[in-house]
Amino acid sequence: MTSPEAPTAHARERLTGVTAVLVTPYRDGRVDEQFTERLAGDVASSGVHAIAALGNTAEVFQLTRNEQRAYLRAVSRAHGPALRIAGFAGAARSVLDEIDYAASLGYDAAMLHEPADPFGDSEGVLTYYLSIASRAALPVVLYLRSPRLEFESLRAVAAEPTIIGVKYARADIDTLARVLHTESADACTWVNGAAELRAGDFFDLGLTGFTSGIANVRPDLALAVHRALVDGDRAALDDAVRLVAPVERIRAAGNGKFNVAVLKELFRAQGTNVGEVRPPHSPLSAEAAADLRSAILSWPETSPVRAALLQ
Repeated sequence: MTSPEAPTAHARERLTGVTAVLVTPYRDGRVDEQFTERLAGDVASSGVHAIAALGNTAEVFQLTRNEQRAYLRAVSRAHGPALRIAGFAGAARSVLDEIDYAASLGYDAAMLHEPADPFGDSEGVLTYYLSIASRAALPVVLYLRSPRLEFESLRAVAAEPTIIGVKYARADIDTLARVLHTESADACTWVNGAAELRAGDFFDLGLTGFTSGIANVRPDLALAVHRALVDGDRAALDDAVRLVAPVERIRAAGNGKFNVAVLKELFRAQGTNVGEVRPPHSPLSAEAAADLRSAILSWPETSPVRAALLQ
């Protein structure tokens, strides 16, 4: 008989790898469920360790509740060994209801985006997270981008048994380094939530897990970064990051205004139209598109099998 801790241990182990944060494809302005299922299955079978549905890269805040549920259903139908994580934001009661729905679809974990409410200090945000995590039908992963949680609150979320991971996309890496030296640090898995570009910073802290948008179109490039992290090979890591860094810098420019548009343009470069982006995301400018074409000239060719799947 499998112990209750076994699924949690498996999920934590998968978070030490590559988590591909899936885009939302549109057709005629609507969520393309058929392609979402194909994309999720392709990425989940590519060797990445986890796939995240309804992350920031999915334009989650611009999807209606019905669209979010349709997206979750499409991703849940995909086959592949990757851990399935469903992202949520909003009022605690609504989030709990949506986590119940994701659990009924077979998801393995729930990812909590930061509350959009501009009010509330570190203690208030901590209370929000703990009130959801303690009642959620799935183990929880936090996705932190702002410095709202102070050091002691970070220690507290790490000590909460139902919080199995923290995707840390904050700029203050020194705060994370302090947390990692506390006794509670080992109670959850800490993940680089800022993608390949900051893999070196997290390498210095001994962390190998990271989120990836590029894994939507080139999981092989993300996996090369991960192999170097696991091997502890700084030279190989620098080489792997060098391939994707120019693309990631375009995605990060202007407070990430091209974050999703870059990925959708990469799909178009492979012969697949997954639609435009919804505001406040911005379509690529002519200059950014030219920079992107130059940035991918050094990329090795994708496999014929994967190219066929994306047609």
